[in-house]
Amino acid sequence: MPTRRDHWSDSQTSRNKAAPSELRSHQRQDRGLRLHLALALLIPGLFLPTGVRSQPVEAGSALPPQTIAQSGRTSSVYIGSVMAMLATFEDAGILPPEGTPQANRIIKAVIQFQSAFLKSDQQAIRQFFTDAHRAKLGSRAEEVETAFRLSGWSADTLEAVIAAGQENSAWNSTALSEGFREFNIGKQDFDILAELYRQSSSAFSTQGTTFQQVYAKRRREMPGATTE
Repeated sequence: MPTRRDHWSDSQTSRNKAAPSELRSHQRQDRGLRLHLALALLIPGLFLPTGVRSQPVEAGSALPPQTIAQSGRTSSVYIGSVMAMLATFEDAGILPPEGTPQANRIIKAVIQFQSAFLKSDQQAIRQFFTDAHRAKLGSRAEEVETAFRLSGWSADTLEAVIAAGQENSAWNSTALSEGFREFNIGKQDFDILAELYRQSSSAFSTQGTTFQQVYAKRRREMPGATTE
């Protein structure tokens, strides 16, 4: 009886006969589907901080009530932004193989930092997030921060928080570390994202494109993308 591995091998063999562009497209679609399934399993336990996973987020927290309504659309938006971020790292050729501890930790970091910035009621995290946008984006800070609360990660937000988190004084506050600890992440997880961003930006530069351009394209392909 053929096994799942046999079916997978047959599928790969047929695709290897396809044109290179078609093959890459199939590979991206397959990877996207697998990421979507993995995130669907991981997210129920990862999007909320420890101790409040069965509780609704109250008004007055980082997100307004209409934004955090538990709907398919809301979940799709935030899942899509995570998928787009992971797909961008994949396009740069720096994402570890699926199922490895390194890949799982990256997935957790992308999900949990987004979740922390969306949902944490810790003043240190909220101030860090706002200050990061102001320092990096100037007059665009409020617009980009608002967009993040509605739609999750953007390249601008990732770049802003990475720059802020790499400041020498950023982690001097124990309150910031304690706030992230509620989401089971810390500076080591942040450093992973920072290194991924650095490597991705370098890889895309050699390809004549930018992290922002690749992420924007990937985001349009993922669940919850807006159509304008």
